Amino acid sequence: MPHLTKKKRLLFVTIKLLLAVTILGFLIARIQAHDGFERLLNEPKHWPSLLLAQGLVLVGFSLSFVRWYLLIRGLGLPFELRDAFRLGSLGYMLNQVSPGSVGGDLLKAVFIAKEHPEKKTEAVASVLLDRVIGLYAILLVASVGLILVGQAAPIGQTTPIGQTTQPHAIFSTMQTIVWTATAIGTVGLMLALSPAATGNRVRLLTDHIPVVGHFLIRLLETVAVYRSRRRYLAGALSLALITHNLVIVAFWFICRALPVYDPLLIENASIVPLGLAISAIPLTPGGLGTLEAGFEFLYTTIGAAEGDGTIVALTYRAMTYGVASIGACYYLTARKSVDRLIHEAEALAENE
Repeated sequence: MPHLTKKKRLLFVTIKLLLAVTILGFLIARIQAHDGFERLLNEPKHWPSLLLAQGLVLVGFSLSFVRWYLLIRGLGLPFELRDAFRLGSLGYMLNQVSPGSVGGDLLKAVFIAKEHPEKKTEAVASVLLDRVIGLYAILLVASVGLILVGQAAPIGQTTPIGQTTQPHAIFSTMQTIVWTATAIGTVGLMLALSPAATGNRVRLLTDHIPVVGHFLIRLLETVAVYRSRRRYLAGALSLALITHNLVIVAFWFICRALPVYDPLLIENASIVPLGLAISAIPLTPGGLGTLEAGFEFLYTTIGAAEGDGTIVALTYRAMTYGVASIGACYYLTARKSVDRLIHEAEALAENE
């Protein structure tokens, strides 16, 4: 049976890789069909804007590492900020180069569980809570962005740069999805912070939820720890909001630097969080292909030419590899200990 499980996992990974390659192949062919690469080579580029975008991306990722550090400290556990940066960059590197069962989140969870076995559940669940806060912040930023872009230029009219805004149907659909998800997340957060959320009845009902029930219980137990330490949650959410806004500005500078459609900053505020949310769907390794496809679609809804969204997303992905390269440096300096940690994470994944 374990051998069969490995075969199924290998098949699943292979399908994800093939899906990523297929999506990227289609998008690259689309760029070529619209002379996107020729424009990139022959038309002028604004390198200072690209450098500024790279700096914003690095600062944004750094703040995300600080966010996780705050959540760990909120549990009362001794944890160094340098460890948050080391594990954060290592985890991101692993997400990009390892399509298998060991991702960055699992690596961080195993490290914390080893360091603090007496609070294993809370420490491991903090990694999940970090993800939840990041996603909730994306929804908040997207909600505000959709409001602002709708006020700046009514649907179907032209923006100050002469381009049409989102088609009404698409815009309305995005508004409905994002605002509904944000409302659900807000209500869920309020309920999770109430004492009733960790009562026996709630635990019993949650435990019967297929697939995610066990993880939801862990999350509720972790949130309960923060009930008297809400400043840590508030700090983590604030950092997440700052991170996503920095990424929005980075995308804006990328667009201004390259020979592609140059959107308004508030237009980027409405679509960049949506693109990041799409890339978080675990369909492909590291969101490879799904990130690019998401932005290709979203940028066309604000008047960009076909291929522009993919070019911008690929540029952003290249910039994020700067974070992965930092993780690679950490890996090379402590290869034996990291390999041991990865092996333990693989063993844990095999038993799940």
